[in-house]
Amino acid sequence: MSSPFATRLGTNYCPTDLEVLEIQSFLAEPTRRLKSLDAEIADLQKSIDKLIEERDGLKTYVDAHQALISPVRRLPRDIVQEIFLVCLPTHRNCVMSATEAPILLGRICSAWRAISLSLPSLWASLHVVEPQPSNLWDVYEPKVAQRVQITKTWLGRSGQCALSISLECSLEDVRRPTATMELIQALIPFAPRWKRVHFSAPPSLIFGLMSYVDIDMPWLESVVFHCGSLPQFESITSGSLQMLHGAAGSSKMPQKPKSSFAVPGRLPPLKTLPPAMEPANNTDHRWT
Repeated sequence: MSSPFATRLGTNYCPTDLEVLEIQSFLAEPTRRLKSLDAEIADLQKSIDKLIEERDGLKTYVDAHQALISPVRRLPRDIVQEIFLVCLPTHRNCVMSATEAPILLGRICSAWRAISLSLPSLWASLHVVEPQPSNLWDVYEPKVAQRVQITKTWLGRSGQCALSISLECSLEDVRRPTATMELIQALIPFAPRWKRVHFSAPPSLIFGLMSYVDIDMPWLESVVFHCGSLPQFESITSGSLQMLHGAAGSSKMPQKPKSSFAVPGRLPPLKTLPPAMEPANNTDHRWT
């Protein structure tokens, strides 16, 4: 659009009183047209909004019906179960996380939740982590109690499957030994089905509890104790390993275990392999 003030537009020019009247007169028609366009756009927007509303409702209606005939709903239950099992981590045990299988699978729909809860092998591995120590006991204690309850519920869903379990507790801070003991005690009832276990906890707590437990563990294949400092482990007596005898019955243990040793005697299906030794304080003690 041409304008008699084109050279003045976008500048700091101050029009005279006469020019102000001229500009106002010049803008009368464009202003009316602008209002007309705004009104027309508003009417069209109302029509568009109405069409969008109708379209959204229709799409919801169609999608709901198409979901009934989606291929995934027609998969046989056993195929869905196999898919669920493939979703499990292969390089570690499952963790208590809503972003991973198996918990995530139960949050998709009620049908998947029913399948996941009825599939024992989906719950046959678990990594348990002790909550971070806190000076606020009112905060820390409920976290431990919740972790213990989840552990019991989780492993309770595993039916009669062989279990792969790992427990990670603080090796340095023993201000809350009761919490660690509660987590260990939650695992003990499932010991007859242990297949692979990895305990990372103060040895005094692990072996102190094990020395009073004698349970048959016919499926046990691998045991790893990450006990921290070497002197702590050397103070453990053979009686503290009473639970390992349950893997196949009684056997003669070393009177004073060193930082690493092979478990002899009748412990099939265990194989007696001495663990690798390093002079560092953190040492894994393995029986596989």
